[in-house]
Amino acid sequence: MQDHPIDELVANPNRHFTNPIEVLQARDLNNDEKRRILESWKLDAQRLADSTAENMSGGEKTDLREVSNSLLELKAMTEAPSVAAPKPLKAGAQARLPLAIGVGAVVGAGLGLAIIVAYPGVTASPVIIETSVIGALAGAAAAIINAAMRK
Repeated sequence: MQDHPIDELVANPNRHFTNPIEVLQARDLNNDEKRRILESWKLDAQRLADSTAENMSGGEKTDLREVSNSLLELKAMTEAPSVAAPKPLKAGAQARLPLAIGVGAVVGAGLGLAIIVAYPGVTASPVIIETSVIGALAGAAAAIINAAMRK
């Protein structure tokens, strides 16, 4: 492929590539060149499909679906944001996490007691357990967010 100028690849993609996926896998082409080649191939495939629909072709197989899918895949590859590996929590943040979970659980239990006092007909155990768990989760989330914001 490198032996051929990009204009030749764009003008005659099916002479240089067996299928559209080869274009996507070509390491010596940038994304813009791949897009140009695939769009040219798609235009040729659309013309062939139109000719076939009008009974003007020799029965050749069209690559329209495969080329269209390759263009969509290329678009997804170029638009996908790169995901960086998450940074590990700093030593201080790791030490604060259990504390935040414990404080959250205590605050949740206190909220549970307040609910029981406000609504005397409520059964105590499930409310205290549920609010303690919710408080612990909220405390953990708060500690993680706090640690992330300090980085």
